[in-house]
Amino acid sequence: MSGVTIKFHGAAGTVTGSCFEVKGAGQTILVDCGMFQGTRSLEALNHEKLPFDPKIIDAVLLTHAHLDHSGRLAYLYASGCKAKTYCTAPSADIIKPLLQDAAKLQAADVERRNRRADRAGLPPFTPLYDGKDIAKLHKNVRKVSYCDENQLDNGVSFRFWDARHIVGSASIEINIAGQRLLFSGDVGPGRSINCTASEIGGYDHVICESTYGDRDRELILVSERRETLARHVEEVIAAGGNVLIPAFALERTQAILEDFDALFESRRLAPVNVFLDSPLAQKVTMAVMRYRDSGTDMLKRTNIRFIQNTAESKKLNRMTGIVIIAGSGMCEGGRIRHHLIRNLPNRQSRLLLSGFQVAGTLGSVLRDGAKRVRISGNDVIVKAQVAMLDGYSNHADRSGLVEWIKDRTPISGSLFLVHGEQSALASLAETVGAIPDMPATIIPALGETWELHKAKLATLMSAGRPDATDLTASRDWISKLAALRQEVEEKLSAQPTNQDREKMLAALKRALESV
Repeated sequence: MSGVTIKFHGAAGTVTGSCFEVKGAGQTILVDCGMFQGTRSLEALNHEKLPFDPKIIDAVLLTHAHLDHSGRLAYLYASGCKAKTYCTAPSADIIKPLLQDAAKLQAADVERRNRRADRAGLPPFTPLYDGKDIAKLHKNVRKVSYCDENQLDNGVSFRFWDARHIVGSASIEINIAGQRLLFSGDVGPGRSINCTASEIGGYDHVICESTYGDRDRELILVSERRETLARHVEEVIAAGGNVLIPAFALERTQAILEDFDALFESRRLAPVNVFLDSPLAQKVTMAVMRYRDSGTDMLKRTNIRFIQNTAESKKLNRMTGIVIIAGSGMCEGGRIRHHLIRNLPNRQSRLLLSGFQVAGTLGSVLRDGAKRVRISGNDVIVKAQVAMLDGYSNHADRSGLVEWIKDRTPISGSLFLVHGEQSALASLAETVGAIPDMPATIIPALGETWELHKAKLATLMSAGRPDATDLTASRDWISKLAALRQEVEEKLSAQPTNQDREKMLAALKRALESV
């Protein structure tokens, strides 16, 4: 049997926007429907019309709840999808507060942008989805268990495998038209808990993530991670500053809170005040705690405090000697941004980045040493120290990905590498290519369609978007403009006199007029 195709609507040549359309045996299956994050050009894709007909989707399979995999599910149903969405029980419970928060942020952003003077007379922005669309999604969510084989029509079936990334995360096997496909989802460190050893391996085609495909990370014990966190906090508190920790609401926040709880319990760290300034993270923490026993009672610790409203959040800006944990993990939205405006100019404060920073995000700009950034219309000088807080990643590194791939061999058809920046994709392809008997790797471009053959290499059916290369570049014209603006301001400030500054501005104006 043949006639199976896969189209890459996201996470192709870039890290985010996971969305893959599989067709075969009269069925159309969507794996994930995530949001694009990163450069402004990538984020703009979220507001485009979906590049497929939502009404013909027969089933949606969700690998896990992170927004870059689930963030456009409600938009899918707002656009007419009637299919069932299948996911694990933890994912089903977590995506509701995640998407409700995303809808709230969209509504606030749309209102703010539509009020801008330069938008006068232009078509208004509208949110991708609202509460009614989220309700449509949840009416169609079906919970599945790891290892169970689930039947669709025409002999098509699927199975969820443990992916060890976050609670409820899965790799997804699809059996369709005589072929066996495997989508890795996001792969966590360590070996997965498998259903039965005899069922592992022997796939026609494997679609594997590559987030950390270009690097191996030094193993950091939990005790070492906690010691590093304690030292950062002690240094900053002693200097009279604040510690800011941008953290994703799901998994990262819970891990950091557990570390603080352990440090306080062991008395390694004095009971400084830790504020979780994220209503979403509070809801997600409650949901996550139902699915794992961490042995901690952090929710009852008096110096770990949950901020309940905006007024309480603003009060934190008048305090010093505290720790603030807030979303988002890449500083692209949420309450962390107004804390950054307040604290980045302070030499005594410190920003601790606890996870992967997608190119083009504010987090990546700060990580790379920017001395001035623009946040919510404010030009902010960066004097605070910026440091990476290692040891919290839930992604396998290069060696871990290679071992995951080896465990799934033999792969008789193709190995597609997705969900990575260009350097990570190229590096992992080179590493895997040196393994004997491994099929040639394919790095698909955004929008490409490939025909899948049983036990043979896939063949390209149609090219991707003509702007795919520009969209997946690490920096777009907007980020380059921001960098140029900063450079111009620094050059102007460095001039000895106002007359010299006037000459430079005149030269810049002539250069623009000559274009």
